[in-house]
Amino acid sequence: MLFHTSEKYFPEILEESKKNPVLVDFYASWCMPCRILEPKLDTFSEIYYQQISAYSVNIDTDAKLAEYYQIKNLPTVILFKNQQPVQRWEKEISIPEIEKFIKFMI
Repeated sequence: MLFHTSEKYFPEILEESKKNPVLVDFYASWCMPCRILEPKLDTFSEIYYQQISAYSVNIDTDAKLAEYYQIKNLPTVILFKNQQPVQRWEKEISIPEIEKFIKFMI
């Protein structure tokens, strides 16, 4: 399941990435490609729920976090491992693209 989160909980999410990869979707409610991507990421996270965690962050309500990670295009998806970004997609990505990289990580 894709969990909506905020800047307040991001330190815990980074801590979680020490155990399992964490996928973070930076989105905006007005972004049509973001709306298309969200159900795909939700399905993906349900399939791989034991191996990866997935979160989404609204850049309109968490602008500081978006600025910190230099989110300039939407959607942007960042994969974290050991509290560090290890992969970044700045487009609507396919599930096979994500799966390919995740299988390499786990």
